[in-house]
Amino acid sequence: MKNGPKISKHSSGRYYTTLTLDGKKKFIYGGTEQEVRDQWLELRYMSSQGYNVTDNPRMDDYAVRWYNLYKKGKGAIKTRKMYMNIVNTHIIPALGHKRVKSITTSDIQSLLNQTTSSKSLQHKVRLTVSQIFRKAQGDRLIAHNPVIGTDPVDAQEPERNFYTPEQRAILLEVLHDHPIFPLVFTLLNTGMRATEALALLRNRDLDLGNCRIHVRESTEFLHAQPLKKPTKTKRGVRTIPIPPAFADWMRGYLKTVKSLYVFPGPDGGQMGESWLVNMQRKANRWLAQWFDANPEMDEHRFKLWFRSLRHTYCTELFDQEIDEVSAAAIMGHTVSVMREIYTHIQKGRQQKTVDKIENLYGDIHELPLAKSRKNV
Repeated sequence: MKNGPKISKHSSGRYYTTLTLDGKKKFIYGGTEQEVRDQWLELRYMSSQGYNVTDNPRMDDYAVRWYNLYKKGKGAIKTRKMYMNIVNTHIIPALGHKRVKSITTSDIQSLLNQTTSSKSLQHKVRLTVSQIFRKAQGDRLIAHNPVIGTDPVDAQEPERNFYTPEQRAILLEVLHDHPIFPLVFTLLNTGMRATEALALLRNRDLDLGNCRIHVRESTEFLHAQPLKKPTKTKRGVRTIPIPPAFADWMRGYLKTVKSLYVFPGPDGGQMGESWLVNMQRKANRWLAQWFDANPEMDEHRFKLWFRSLRHTYCTELFDQEIDEVSAAAIMGHTVSVMREIYTHIQKGRQQKTVDKIENLYGDIHELPLAKSRKNV
């Protein structure tokens, strides 16, 4: 071919040529001379379009570089841990040995098919891989993101469980003398996230005279140690009105607290993750023991989850017919998010109603009329 590459035959029987760009020599191999020539032409064209055709890092190196450049030290610690786990536990074992440019849509679909523990994790893996390849496009390593074409994964709708009035009564009765009770009672009366409550300072954030609590910060944990951080969103900075009876209870509770923090750890400083998790674990043992001792109440059996306390409070706002704008401001949400939560709550209640109706005449076959018809 005139002005084409010089193609030679390798001792292995394959054909090859070289392409030198920006002082770097790249070897091109193929099963036939035509295959080598096609690759040579494609690489020359890609180079003329500004693509880096001589650099082709392994996926393990590129994924780590991506994390260090774009995720490390940025955003919430919990989110960074999630990305690190996905890279180390899923992406590198499956794709790390491959070159970035050789990874295909089928390779990524195979990775997704192997991630079977949950749809939520599968969704996160797909999003992470897509982010990595978008940066590879930005680095002009590839022209096409191979994630495009894989089967999309619908993220599971987050669970928004809430406690029924019966469960709330059990919760407060069983845990009344437990060290976790003040935190639980506060979350039920304010709808705060547990991480927001742990950041509360008694002299700065409590305005009990006017029945208000000001949420200004949140907490995240690094190696189980607490760190202050901004609230989850800008709307998280808010003022929560509280019932007068709860304000009175809080005054009494604070007389027992010798700390700047409303909910301190055992040393008087901000509560750490280990202490919080241990208290929650013990509380759930108390609840399990109570239900074991009261089998007639087993239909109400539940565990203590801090998120469920927040959703229970949100449910109460709807039950009290508080308008969605005010409810959103109290919860630190947008109105659209509040509507999603409301829809989710309503679906859950509708399903419970259907279940009850289905069992309404569960013993219908024992009725005299039903028996007589069987004999006809």
